[in-house]
Amino acid sequence: MEGTAEAEFEIEPLEERESIEQRVAQSLRTLIVAGQLPEGTQLVQRELAARLGVSQTPVRASLGRLQREGFVAVGATGRAFVSRLTREDFEEIYAARLGLEGLAARLGAEAVNPRELARMRSTLGRLEQAAATQDVDAYLALRWEFYGTCYRASGRRRLVEEVERLYWRSERYNRIVLSTAQRFQESLGRYSAFFANCQANDGLAAERGVQDSLRWAVDSAAGELPSESEFA
Repeated sequence: MEGTAEAEFEIEPLEERESIEQRVAQSLRTLIVAGQLPEGTQLVQRELAARLGVSQTPVRASLGRLQREGFVAVGATGRAFVSRLTREDFEEIYAARLGLEGLAARLGAEAVNPRELARMRSTLGRLEQAAATQDVDAYLALRWEFYGTCYRASGRRRLVEEVERLYWRSERYNRIVLSTAQRFQESLGRYSAFFANCQANDGLAAERGVQDSLRWAVDSAAGELPSESEFA
């Protein structure tokens, strides 16, 4: 009897529960970024659970996580939906990146070592290949690998984690910025200059380069996005 009672009240290990929630959150994030769950789509927990083959519990937790990340919004009625892309949101995310990512670039460029530079050089080559084929998925992942190698050299873990969070928070906007072949090439051209700044351990130049790149992105794409007032 005791064994039966223990089996009935067996609690799922915390690590396993968190792992399931992480996988579900990543799956939903991928569906949103890829446009398979378009902006404005209502997110019904029961339907999402069936689609992903899980219970509603990790879906509920994942929606809360994605709301904090900005991918999901909750309306006045309590219903969750995929957050809309707006000019104001775009500008605010990139303004936050401007300060934090600039700092990470300056500190990282001053501290980056030859081994890390070699890794950045290799990644730059793969970035060029992704740009040539306009493989936006590979390009965005490689772009973070390229910059992230420099940023992590700063030794400022908390700063880098926040910069990475904002980078992936802006992924849907990044795809709009990279919506033409010309923008791909303009974007790619900035990485060689950044790499040269890192080789010279010139932190101030690296900071300016990152900030100029972020301003260019906003100038390129902000006008293509609707204002929040249009959804009022």
